[in-house]
Amino acid sequence: MVLLPSNAPTALPPPTYSGPWRACWHLTRLALVLRCDGWTTQLRTETPHTLLRVYSKGAPTIGESISVAWGKGTWWYLSSTGLWLTPRKRLCLAADKLNILLQPWVAAAFDPLRDEQH
Repeated sequence: MVLLPSNAPTALPPPTYSGPWRACWHLTRLALVLRCDGWTTQLRTETPHTLLRVYSKGAPTIGESISVAWGKGTWWYLSSTGLWLTPRKRLCLAADKLNILLQPWVAAAFDPLRDEQH
């Protein structure tokens, strides 16, 4: 048995995801911004909660899934890694954060020396 100190932080509760209508609305708006940045997007409604799959055309196996969840009194864009990106009204900032998260992975996928570095 592991005893935790009394001042240890408690785990965050699981996110409260939006219903399908709200998620489709906000994720479609985000998809439009991301497409302008060159990303490919796909709205996934067959999952337990609606997701926006974001990936590069050249590397479709590298990407991120975004959902809409309630936090701090408003709806937020939430990455599949658990990162709270931005409140839903900050579309451009959410797109910028996704660019920052995904660009190094896509660049590494196209690095001609990646196999020679081992």
